[in-house]
Amino acid sequence: MILVDTGAWYALTDPQERHHGHAVALFARLTKGEHGRMVTSDYILDETYTLLRMRLGIEPVKRLRGLLGQSSSVQMVRVSDTDFERSLDLMISHEDKRWSLTDCTSFVLMRELEIGDAFTFDHNFIEAGFRVVPDS
Repeated sequence: MILVDTGAWYALTDPQERHHGHAVALFARLTKGEHGRMVTSDYILDETYTLLRMRLGIEPVKRLRGLLGQSSSVQMVRVSDTDFERSLDLMISHEDKRWSLTDCTSFVLMRELEIGDAFTFDHNFIEAGFRVVPDS
């Protein structure tokens, strides 16, 4: 399994984003089963849809929603109340890191689901002990 983070979804959706080409190429490989099942979360999608809406308008939100609706290879996981509390504890206990709450929910879910890889362009995942794909 591999977690798909906000930066990856954003890069896939925005052709002007500097990682767009890498994101499209990797997503094509992931849809064919490389790294196993793709997992994302409701918090990641919230962050992604908001970012797309604020920066690019509503059309990219519609495109990403359509892409996710068509894909049978992406599993969306909801952050539970317990996951939320663990995530907030993680953020507070790592005050030396500039990890967002969404990142912390990802780290908690990745540990819970035993996911070691993240499709992201965010170095915070490396700081938290995960492998980033594609390599930075």
